[in-house]
Amino acid sequence: MKMGFEIHIQLNTKQKLFCCCNPHEVDTKTINFGRKLRVSSSEMGEIDPAAEFEIGKGKDITYVSGDRTSCLVEADEEPPHAPNGEAIKSAIKISNLFSASIVDEIHFMRKIVVDGSNTSGFQRTAIVGLDGKFVNGGNYVGINSICLEEDAGRLVEKTETGPVYNLDRLGIPLLEITTEPVEGDAMLGEKIAAGIGRTLKLTGLFARGLGTIRQDVNVSVGNYGIVEVKGVQKLEQVRKVLEFEEKRQSWLVELSKILHNRGIGKSDFNTKIVNLTDIFLASNSQIIRRLMSGQNALALKAPGFSGLFAKEPVPDSRLGLDLADLCKLFGFKGIVHSDEISKYGIEGQILNEVYKRLDISEKDGFILIFGSGEKAYRCLEMAKLRLEASLYGPPSETRMATEKGTTRFLRPRPGASRMYPETDIMTILVSGEMKASYRIEMKSWEETVNDIAGKYNIPHQVAEQLLDSDYLEWFTEAVMAFKSIPSTVIASVILQTFEELRKDGLQANKSALFDILDAVNKGNISKEAIHDVLRESLSQSISVESVIKRRGLISISKDEMSKIVASILKDSVSENIQREKIYGVIMGRVMKQVRGKIDGKLVDQEVKRQIEEKFGTN
Repeated sequence: MKMGFEIHIQLNTKQKLFCCCNPHEVDTKTINFGRKLRVSSSEMGEIDPAAEFEIGKGKDITYVSGDRTSCLVEADEEPPHAPNGEAIKSAIKISNLFSASIVDEIHFMRKIVVDGSNTSGFQRTAIVGLDGKFVNGGNYVGINSICLEEDAGRLVEKTETGPVYNLDRLGIPLLEITTEPVEGDAMLGEKIAAGIGRTLKLTGLFARGLGTIRQDVNVSVGNYGIVEVKGVQKLEQVRKVLEFEEKRQSWLVELSKILHNRGIGKSDFNTKIVNLTDIFLASNSQIIRRLMSGQNALALKAPGFSGLFAKEPVPDSRLGLDLADLCKLFGFKGIVHSDEISKYGIEGQILNEVYKRLDISEKDGFILIFGSGEKAYRCLEMAKLRLEASLYGPPSETRMATEKGTTRFLRPRPGASRMYPETDIMTILVSGEMKASYRIEMKSWEETVNDIAGKYNIPHQVAEQLLDSDYLEWFTEAVMAFKSIPSTVIASVILQTFEELRKDGLQANKSALFDILDAVNKGNISKEAIHDVLRESLSQSISVESVIKRRGLISISKDEMSKIVASILKDSVSENIQREKIYGVIMGRVMKQVRGKIDGKLVDQEVKRQIEEKFGTN
């Protein structure tokens, strides 16, 4: 397996790249406006395939613009200002850090992006360093390029008519660091990604927090097409994505062999979309009737694909699923394919009529969508291209990483025709003095971990986890604000509780962290209640204080807890509970009353003390 990385990381600057807006401000009001982006041919007369695919969806884009975090530049109603000098300086420093050759002149280019994340339909990007290297722990990887560019808009939601983007992130200075391809396994890929990511964090030049660093992973097996996987935001995803893609692409190599063994070639895909509405209107299937709902039933023959749509060599990876994802991008609910048609109650005479109309043999399959108009035909034409590409192994495409490390189809991979010169920004000259003086001096990863562990009196492993996480700044601020709470407790909330909640789809925030620690600090709740209170607060979007009152979790004193233990012990003795079982019985009954109101360790100690006092030691 060959792999390469494109690491995108936000610079921690006070202003955006091409305007004076501060992305760290809080907007007091917002306005919405809409755009419909179009694509044109490049200077070479070519149209980028990824751009053509996005435009084919026919989506309308809505933008949310704030009064402090964005301006007319982000709205594409005003030319870009001169590039941020602080960002230029940081880009040169990072180029020196990776021993790259720094360019003499920085020229910004326009890179076509028509998914809606940029109001202009392109992203401004400039090469600063070339042919660098990264060496860490015996692992060497070439750094192909270091580019300075503007970050894209932040996706807020997807609607039926199109996506909604917030412009608060658009224009934040971003470095894109692209590695040369290396050959190896997923473990090596994880080490490379971790090493580069850690090195960048230690510079102190970059923003911290979820979404500030994103890694695109390029993967290929054998000599087949390169698959670009986007949206790998966490280090632990890297190895999972690489392992998944290696297995998925290996299956596509096998799929190609199966098609050739079935005698399928390029000419077999000269098939036409067939309208089968009349056939399916005669069906008694309630599912089909619901799917049609006034739409046409459009079908396409899939030569040689019988039994191949539903085959799942890797969990969550099926050709049918990829085709469904493609159709969803055009606004359709998905597809119906021949391997699952019986699930919809289509069989017998109706199914025979479908086979006859599509001229399907025993080895063939078909796909079916319910829709109308040009978009429906466009969708099936793209699906046909995807099926034809299966003849040649894994196709070059762009996919999106999921939380658990699988990947889903996003769009075709962009080509070289997406780049052209930016005419609104002057060339920036890079002097020899700038190249020589813009450098970084920093401690090693191990030294930094040791410093954190020593300063905050936490284990080395915890210090490393905090440094790897997006929450180190939250931790340091919380330790200073709540000095009576052990730093290990604060670290546990951030590294364990937050992570557990995140897996359940609940996004932690700094405000919730400080609210829960404040409640512990004031004695309103015990440490044992933190997880449950945070979960309820985040899941129901209510304050920590409201949860505490609702649950009646106001903390109790040790004396109050001691009286509860004594009362329950007295009742338990009168029940003649066996000596060897009495600890478990009393502990369970006491915790039922005091859980979340006092430290469980104190309860354990008091229960044992009173039992020993009553019965003596065994």
